[in-house]
Amino acid sequence: MKTVALSLTGSATARLWAVGCAVTLLFFGAAPQVFAADFNLIDQKGQVSLGTFLNQSDLKIRVDGDAARGTEIKWERTFGKGEKNRFRLDGVYRFTPRHHLRLMYTDYSTSRKKTLDEDVEWGDDLILAGSSVTGSLGFTVAEAAYEYAIRTRENLEFSLTAGLHYTTFEAKLVSDVQTPGDSLEGQLGGKASVDAPLPVFGGRAMWGLGNSFYLDAQAQWFALAIDEYDGSLLNYRANVIWQPKRSVGIGFGYDLFNVDVKVKKRLFTGKMNWTYKGPQIFFNFSF
Repeated sequence: MKTVALSLTGSATARLWAVGCAVTLLFFGAAPQVFAADFNLIDQKGQVSLGTFLNQSDLKIRVDGDAARGTEIKWERTFGKGEKNRFRLDGVYRFTPRHHLRLMYTDYSTSRKKTLDEDVEWGDDLILAGSSVTGSLGFTVAEAAYEYAIRTRENLEFSLTAGLHYTTFEAKLVSDVQTPGDSLEGQLGGKASVDAPLPVFGGRAMWGLGNSFYLDAQAQWFALAIDEYDGSLLNYRANVIWQPKRSVGIGFGYDLFNVDVKVKKRLFTGKMNWTYKGPQIFFNFSF
């Protein structure tokens, strides 16, 4: 039985802000023709935002085998550092002014090849220094939540939320084993994954700031031991949206996400502690 333990942290990069400023200037150039003075984003039936955020990550991961503890790998030091582009999709639909459905999905993956500087125990396999290995990472995060607006005004909407947050993290380390004749004999290593389905509770608020600007802030958390899972989740997000047109706008924000979960199943026992944080840029569509 394998045990996986990992932690991931990230920091924002300046390049995202340069891109955001360029797009904002583009919008402002057309502002006199596109402003909708009588438009209120809070009154719209639905919104969809599509964007990305850039950060640099610091990942540590260990995969244990049946008989021995695995080697802790500092992923960025082993495979090199670099910016990651993450896709993110958010949406909200207001069935009534008080009852809403909120959805979120983000997806990320990367794969790199490296020659090991030291021996690595990955699961039940020992990969020797000097071996060429391919390291792959991937995660998806999906959420569906119900919102109830306990306070609604022309320039303010405050809602309580309850939903399900599902995180899947996968790490794969593989080294090909060659025969003396350089033919493929087999592979060492393998895949380790953690699935974390956690209910979440929290609150969200949207304020109309005037001149087609809105502040959208959200906080979510969860901590509970239930069945095969024992974990906690924390998420803070704050965005400023400029919606000069009724149908399309642009947003800038900052997101901090942490999930800490232990999983105990018949075929897998794992532990994950993962944090990412960084600035975001997105387009916001309303209908």
